[in-house]
Amino acid sequence: MRRLQAFKFELRADGRQERRMRRFAGACRFVFNEALALQKRRQEQGEKRLGYAGLCKLLTGWRNGSPFPSGRVAAWLADAPVHPLQQTVWHG
Repeated sequence: MRRLQAFKFELRADGRQERRMRRFAGACRFVFNEALALQKRRQEQGEKRLGYAGLCKLLTGWRNGSPFPSGRVAAWLADAPVHPLQQTVWHG
């Protein structure tokens, strides 16, 4: 007879860690929305969708202070780790 077992874990972050996680999640949400708006704009103009490599190249520029297609500049984006932002672009 096979026995199935499950484990339940709880992340206990202190206040500082929780603020950082919320900030990183906000940065991912911001990048996702901007990339989605860019792809929609390209589709409306009859252009081809950008692939992952093209979006990552734009992401590097955005993190270095280049303006987004909406005209906004998010200098605070450089504070977020790059890997979650790349995963956001990959899955978006």
